[in-house]
Amino acid sequence: MDEADEEDLDIEAWFAARPTLTEERNHPNHWYNRGADLHASAGALWYAMENDVHHNVAEALGFPTGFSMGVACYPVYHMMCGLALEVIMKAVLVQRGLPFPKTHSLAQLVQSLGLTRTDDELAMLRFYVQAVLWAGRYPVPLKGTDDKLRSYWSLADEVLTSPVERVGDSGLEIRRHNGASDWERFSSMWHEIASLFRHG
Repeated sequence: MDEADEEDLDIEAWFAARPTLTEERNHPNHWYNRGADLHASAGALWYAMENDVHHNVAEALGFPTGFSMGVACYPVYHMMCGLALEVIMKAVLVQRGLPFPKTHSLAQLVQSLGLTRTDDELAMLRFYVQAVLWAGRYPVPLKGTDDKLRSYWSLADEVLTSPVERVGDSGLEIRRHNGASDWERFSSMWHEIASLFRHG
């Protein structure tokens, strides 16, 4: 066997020993980076929604006069929040060598991480999961029903608003946006989970 043949064998052995592309992409760092990308994307949407009036974001993007980034992006922002939390939780599980449950349930993922959450925090996590299904991608998911849609609206009302006052004896309750999904709160939640990921 000549020297060229030995080099060919070494290269073939090297290729055989290498992980597949999907194995490489399943590295914890790829999971972390994707979670960070989704977090940043949610931040970009929040910035566009909050600064549209002052910085003419919609106009700069070529949308017609009167187009509201706040109206257009709000449900997509919630979808991005839900996806960012799901992926960063799975990144930590992948790094720990733990199989993650085949679910999009953030409550189950939190449990898999060994974390505890208050009832309000769990409700917020349920909302983000539902926002991925009901608000961010399609007007109605494939297995959507009226009851499921009403349930989502009820959950959104529960977590995104707080009661302000009752209107006389009518039983009507005035509610106001409570900021539960504002960038600072969401980002704080994301960073808390991300801090469990060990770099290096």
